[in-house]
Amino acid sequence: MANERDVKEPLDTEVVAVPAGRNKTTTNKVDATEQWLDDFTERMMHPGQEEEQFFARRRELGLGAGLDKHGKLVKSKS
Repeated sequence: MANERDVKEPLDTEVVAVPAGRNKTTTNKVDATEQWLDDFTERMMHPGQEEEQFFARRRELGLGAGLDKHGKLVKSKS
């Protein structure tokens, strides 16, 4: 094949750059992933104003499922 070369023949190329994200150690990747997950979890624990309004409206209309005043699961009547 035209693209094949002898494996024993060394390449005459110097690596001058590494693609982004490919030069980090596994530990850094794990730390970054854990930090991202912690940040994401924290953000998801607190609903935004629009989300609060959306679900308040659904409760007013009696849509979906949720908890009653005693903390028991209730389903929509529709």
